[in-house]
Amino acid sequence: MNGLEYLIVVIIVMALSTYFTRLIPFLLFSPGRESSLINYVAKSTPPMIMMILVIYMLRDMNYYSFELVYTSIALAVTIGFQVYKRNALLSIVTGTAVYMFFVQI
Repeated sequence: MNGLEYLIVVIIVMALSTYFTRLIPFLLFSPGRESSLINYVAKSTPPMIMMILVIYMLRDMNYYSFELVYTSIALAVTIGFQVYKRNALLSIVTGTAVYMFFVQI
């Protein structure tokens, strides 16, 4: 198989996999019927994302430097926004912005 044939096969496989991964939810979950699995995933995804971000942030941190101060500030801002507004997206974006601000200083 030469380069052009390989490229065409790769494009076809990628197109089919993209099409089927977008089609499967419509086939599995009919409209008008609520699924307990979907409700569970919808409820638990924002806290899981926030925990992943916290673990990522704390993973490589040097606990004996000034980095601990601005990491703690960013974490406190994230927790504060989550408690105050109960909006996961706002909490994640605000905490990330505060952390990135301190990292860039």
